[in-house]
Amino acid sequence: MSLTAQQRDFLDQPLNAIVATVRGDGLPSQSVVWFLRDGDDLWMSVRPDSVKAKHLQDDPRLSVLVLGADGGAYLRLEGTARPDGEVSDAMRRQLIGKYIGPDRAAAWIADHPLPDPNACIRITPDRAIGHGLPQ
Repeated sequence: MSLTAQQRDFLDQPLNAIVATVRGDGLPSQSVVWFLRDGDDLWMSVRPDSVKAKHLQDDPRLSVLVLGADGGAYLRLEGTARPDGEVSDAMRRQLIGKYIGPDRAAAWIADHPLPDPNACIRITPDRAIGHGLPQ
């Protein structure tokens, strides 16, 4: 599926996403993440040993809910996730820069070192449902 220009613009804002993965017992597990859009895919950075990574390894289905800054607009994406290598330093700067500004990203990363590289999880939406997206 292809996202609309309006949906892409919405996803490019520094908005948090709530990601729901499927636990082993079938119940959803939710977490808040930062993400970047890459074409019609999204990617997020996760610890390779995280619960989220384990859930996605066992069952790649997920749902991503991005709420607008005012809480009224949203975009829900449903699809699958797959590992896509490690998050490079440049990718991490780009991700952090989206949320706190590119000029502050390097300092933030220096203050928050990772013990090992994070895994890049690529999300390919099969369905997008939006409400109240800005025109």
